[in-house]
Amino acid sequence: MARSSIAGLLGVVLATFLLAAPAFAGPRKPKVIIVDSIGTAPDRNDVRSKLLSTGLFEAVDLFDASVGTPSIAALRPYDAALVTNVGPWSDRSALGNVLKQYVDEGFGVVQTTFTVNGVPNSDLAGGWDASYRSIVFSSTASGPATLGTLADPNHPILNGVSVFNGGQFSFRPNGTTLTPGATLIASWSDGKPLVAVGPKINRADLGFFPVSSDVNGSYWASNTDGVKLLGNALMYVIRPRILIIHSFFPTGAEADVVAKLRSTNLVGAIGTFDARAQGGSDAPTLNQLKEYDAVLVSNGEAWKNRDALGNVLADYTDWGGGVVVTTYANAGVPLSDLGGRFTGDYRIIEFGPSTFGAATLGAIVYSEHPIVAGVASFNGGTNSPRPLGTSLAPGGLVIANWSDGKILAAASTRRHNRADLGMYPPSSDARSDLWVAGTDGARLIANALLYTVRPYVGIAFSHSDPIPGNTRTRLLASRRFSGVTLLPPLQNATPSVTALRPFGTVFAASNANFLDANAVGNNLADYVDAGGSVVLGVFSVTNNVNFANSRPRGRWITQGYDITPEGSTGASISSPASLGAFVGPPHPVHQFVRRFDGGSASFRQGNNPLLRGRRLLEWSDGKMLASLHSFRRRVDLGFHPGSSAEIATLWNVRTDGTTIIANALHFAAFMKPCPGDFNGDGLVDDSDFVLFAEYYNALIDPRGDLTGDGNSEDADFSIFAQSYNALLCPS
Repeated sequence: MARSSIAGLLGVVLATFLLAAPAFAGPRKPKVIIVDSIGTAPDRNDVRSKLLSTGLFEAVDLFDASVGTPSIAALRPYDAALVTNVGPWSDRSALGNVLKQYVDEGFGVVQTTFTVNGVPNSDLAGGWDASYRSIVFSSTASGPATLGTLADPNHPILNGVSVFNGGQFSFRPNGTTLTPGATLIASWSDGKPLVAVGPKINRADLGFFPVSSDVNGSYWASNTDGVKLLGNALMYVIRPRILIIHSFFPTGAEADVVAKLRSTNLVGAIGTFDARAQGGSDAPTLNQLKEYDAVLVSNGEAWKNRDALGNVLADYTDWGGGVVVTTYANAGVPLSDLGGRFTGDYRIIEFGPSTFGAATLGAIVYSEHPIVAGVASFNGGTNSPRPLGTSLAPGGLVIANWSDGKILAAASTRRHNRADLGMYPPSSDARSDLWVAGTDGARLIANALLYTVRPYVGIAFSHSDPIPGNTRTRLLASRRFSGVTLLPPLQNATPSVTALRPFGTVFAASNANFLDANAVGNNLADYVDAGGSVVLGVFSVTNNVNFANSRPRGRWITQGYDITPEGSTGASISSPASLGAFVGPPHPVHQFVRRFDGGSASFRQGNNPLLRGRRLLEWSDGKMLASLHSFRRRVDLGFHPGSSAEIATLWNVRTDGTTIIANALHFAAFMKPCPGDFNGDGLVDDSDFVLFAEYYNALIDPRGDLTGDGNSEDADFSIFAQSYNALLCPS
């Protein structure tokens, strides 16, 4: 088309406009419930509004336990409960009993003052014994107090917590004793417990009253990090919710698999769906599946409706839910596999016959892969059902084999929320010839489920320790990733595409020249093309006058994988700066970012070049702090990943640098680029058309570049038009 005709196209209007929230792929947001006896509506609503403001939760609901006790059925839709009170409970024994059952089923509970300390009988009773408490119940201390000693500074509950002022009242435990097996995470300035966890894996106690100074000026100061403590604690006690879709045999197999998964302490609440031909149901709905983070699929009998099941699991995979398929759904008799759309490129192990006979754990191909973490032994039993063939679908990657070379575990490099296990999940406790209970079959299954929910990250820095190692430690401590592996330093070696393939996302940054900047750029480009994602940090997104080859080159530059085009960055600058503006609509990279102090160095881009994409966050001086590529699975961070824990002049480790990095890595691993959505609202509509026209008329403008050549021209318009006609971004 002629360049002059673009103005005429601005009059094009779609027949129907649909309103939609931005579509961001990835696991669901959890739901929480506040079970309280606080009394007044302003107090209750203050706690609820603080939790909603975090952006972490899909829903925050209230239950007034001063007038009744929630049933277990009423609690199960929620992933965790925040339990707090001032007045008496309606029935403290009944509430303790139902919360005990709730925790035992894998859900999370966080208690606060006055449930962990207070007047006699303000705590929980019934089955809520010492094994469910973190802080031993005591009377209440009060009087001004602030954040004191951090016993575990890297603990996820303390992520981004730098200042906390409890106010004039600062209600807190008077005692300092924890229950056996519990762990102190942080104290008040007078040594009283502020945060404690355990002994149950899904339990935490906060030794402060959650209502803020926005209601009463004597409560905790709302401009400090009480909301961080509340949100982080709830996320800490939540583990992935799992659904088992099965047509199991023998009798008792379903209960056996549930018990084995629960014993690993890696997953949360577990549901089951019987899809057997005899007595089962066709398939869950997509909305039902969206209540879970991952699904385990296995059959020993025929499916009720293999096509309906395959279709909805394909839809669920596209939405971002994790799916782990096992024998006999990936190896068995004809039609024992999933049908419908799942017979396309959703498979990993190519379906074929199964084989039998004693076998054990064989060669582990990727020893650091999270699917095999902690798997030291595995005995499949005298039956050991497993795939006979060894062929993988395109994008499949073998993680571990059986002792006879058959596939035991495999993952997809195209869909990082998919994994296959070439084993049958019930153990010898269900039937004596199946995998031997006492070996690591349950860990293998739980690991695979966790892998499909939490991305696997590779760190590729041209920087020596301690920065890469400490970055890894902080990311692992966040519990948002199934694994984090350090690759050899880029100043000494270049990772091959084969070495990059297992990762859902790669985090690259530099403070030294790469051994081969062209090879790094070419291999990272190949990795992105194959389904990976890359997050770059300073100095790989800006120039360092001391290191001319500290950013990827080769195809990375010539074919537009960079967000900040080569030659437009200028030298980096270094002077104190902090968190500036949030740019555009709410975005996952923004989530729960409240405070960021870049330190006295605050390394960042020296100018504000036009980007092949759009900004998400800015520094306080307007420079880019985080940005998103216009059409590839790419995010850039405009700060150096090293923190004040390693070098005093870098970003303050008690602020939200780890949150920004983790948000970017998590989003990149699951993101679905939406070419043409220039304003980030989840639609490709007239507002984007106006923006594209501006870029198109300038021609040499990377902002409308959808092909990677740095220009906004006819080839880009062709891509934009396809998205414009579709209106909605991928979901």
